[in-house]
Amino acid sequence: MDTSERGIGHLFALLGGGLIALGGVVAAVIGIGNALLGRFAGATGALTDAVLLLVVGGLVLLFGHLAEHDWKERSVATGVILVVLAAVGWGILGFGGSVLALVGALFAFLAGVLYLIEPTRRATHALVASS
Repeated sequence: MDTSERGIGHLFALLGGGLIALGGVVAAVIGIGNALLGRFAGATGALTDAVLLLVVGGLVLLFGHLAEHDWKERSVATGVILVVLAAVGWGILGFGGSVLALVGALFAFLAGVLYLIEPTRRATHALVASS
């Protein structure tokens, strides 16, 4: 993979995971505030979102880190995992949740696509060469 694609993908994965996790922290603060005010239904929903966002954000950060260090040769696996995690993030939030987490999921998606560019290019060249 081109160094610039890999570097930008790594940066986007770290930025996306950080924003998703930050959205989880904001949801946790909102949930704790709701609990203190006696709004337990709202607190339960916000704290559930917080846990899920922190897990998804942590996984995006983990796989973004692995893509640059331990999994340098596994661009396809990293790209697919990041795209799936972005989809899970969007699925948790819908399109009206935390703006931070939604932007983070977008960055995670773009990171996954960047990691898939070079393997797709190689597969296309191999397919054309074998025709």
